[in-house]
Amino acid sequence: MITISEVAADKIKEILNAEGVPNHALRVTTAGGGCGCGPSYEIMIDDKTGDGDTVVEKNGARLFVDASTAQSLAGAELGFIKDERGEGFAIGFPNGAPSGGGCGCGGEEPKSSSGGGCGSGGCGCS
Repeated sequence: MITISEVAADKIKEILNAEGVPNHALRVTTAGGGCGCGPSYEIMIDDKTGDGDTVVEKNGARLFVDASTAQSLAGAELGFIKDERGEGFAIGFPNGAPSGGGCGCGGEEPKSSSGGGCGSGGCGCS
């Protein structure tokens, strides 16, 4: 199962409060083929769970993950990074990615449940 870092939990709550939807959650889904080192993910704001969703909570922040995405995120952690390239959520695999990939979502903050997402990839592969 995916976990949420302390920093990411704080950022989730900050974003949801700023959007005026503090009772919503972030949703992470698989977004296709990725960047050559594993799947890519989209992160968006959502207000309800779907059938088979996993709900991960940390310090009042919630993350919804559908069943197929949950499999690829086993052992992963949702973090939030800020560096010279910008800031954004990142999915990391502290114990190594299950399929050799460590791609995640970077760049922009999530948009809305109506189709936004995490920007332009942010693979992080070298």
